[in-house]
Amino acid sequence: MKKILLIIPLLIGCSSTKEKSEYESLFDYEGKYEYVDNTTLELKASAMDTTLYAVIDNAKYPLKFIAIDSFTDMQGSSVIFERDNSKKVISYKSDGQEFKLLTKDIDKSNMFPRKELFDKPENYEYKKPTETDDGLATGNLDEEFKNPKLIVDMVKETINGNFPDVHSILIYKNNKLVLEEYFYGYDENTPHQLRSATKPFIGGILRIAVDQGFIKSEKDGLLPYFNSIYPDIANLDKRKKEITIENFLMYRHGMDCENNNPESKGNESKMMQSKDWVKYTLDLPMVGEPGISSSYCTGCALTLGSLVEIATDKKIEDFAKENLFEPLNISNYKWTFEPNQTSSDDFSQTYFTPRDLIKLAKLFKDGGKWNGNQIISKSWIDKTFNMDKGDYGYLWEHKYFIVDGRTYNSYLASGNGGQKINIWPELDMITVFTGGNYNSYQLYGKSTPPNEMIPNYILRSVK
Repeated sequence: MKKILLIIPLLIGCSSTKEKSEYESLFDYEGKYEYVDNTTLELKASAMDTTLYAVIDNAKYPLKFIAIDSFTDMQGSSVIFERDNSKKVISYKSDGQEFKLLTKDIDKSNMFPRKELFDKPENYEYKKPTETDDGLATGNLDEEFKNPKLIVDMVKETINGNFPDVHSILIYKNNKLVLEEYFYGYDENTPHQLRSATKPFIGGILRIAVDQGFIKSEKDGLLPYFNSIYPDIANLDKRKKEITIENFLMYRHGMDCENNNPESKGNESKMMQSKDWVKYTLDLPMVGEPGISSSYCTGCALTLGSLVEIATDKKIEDFAKENLFEPLNISNYKWTFEPNQTSSDDFSQTYFTPRDLIKLAKLFKDGGKWNGNQIISKSWIDKTFNMDKGDYGYLWEHKYFIVDGRTYNSYLASGNGGQKINIWPELDMITVFTGGNYNSYQLYGKSTPPNEMIPNYILRSVK
């Protein structure tokens, strides 16, 4: 993965002068700057936490203050700002490169949850979502929840900044969209990056390829599909030869691949340093029998996406557009699937609007049907959600919460930063969160806000 020069820990503090507050002193560094590979980034100061952030692809990364004009990045590299003779900042240097200030003219609306309500969140008033022609009916929160005030309070807490960088909250209950709220400059027309929440939808696309006869069955051996492309797969033993497509769908691959283990050879960060992420995954050594225990591995989903392309002889984006996105009337999205270093910026992830995420989740909740048409076979959906407690099924995760002694089960598509798409079959509900809390556990040692908001507000509101 390409090094993000300004992804750095939380700002500790900033020296202020008599003329400027701590927050105002950060204005010196604000602006749009040159960045790597002929791109740009913006530096913006936040009044919420007196922090200077680098904003890259709408994702915010805090800078750690060291001294006046001096910061460090997450790798410990210095980020030093340069000034001209009039004491104005004109550039910054990092890792031996200089990046010039291009303009001070920037939009700071994405530094506030709701700028017009930031100091008075109590003035927020719930409104029923607007019904459009996208196929989603809308309803009223009061009619579908026992204690809707808790959900309203959750929105107010988000506006107040107590759940930072939550970009959207949507609730679809009893076949009606009853809550739709956006923050930090996002709106219903802005496709949001999904990170790993892309993976479960790759599983659905693969099933469509099976339904159309391009792939005989998920029980097929995996490696034969790749023999012509990778005839020299490494660490090829009896166990690896027995890996099936289904083993990858359930992360029961038996390989040395575990995202949460930095020592694993298949760890995501190590995989992304290779030129070909699929080849790297298939070359991994085996550490156990396939089909026994699950181990979350990004390379599995990427390999299955590549499998769709091999089997259909089409780019997976084109196959998905024709067979999944267009039937659901989804057109406002972005996706470039390139499981190699050309995707070091976007990781082959999808970008969807939150309302379209509701539609995709609804397709799975409704047994693969949309508007009466069977898009994905029901048998596949049944297998997808037939998983052990806390385990994986066809790239979805079983996620459960225990609230006041009751267990609430859901099926989850999750991505770094707080992308949470939960299907709650027992509650006839779908919840969607998008967010920008990237690497929150690594940086701050805590999980993303939805993990607190869902049990403490939404689940305590249900009838």
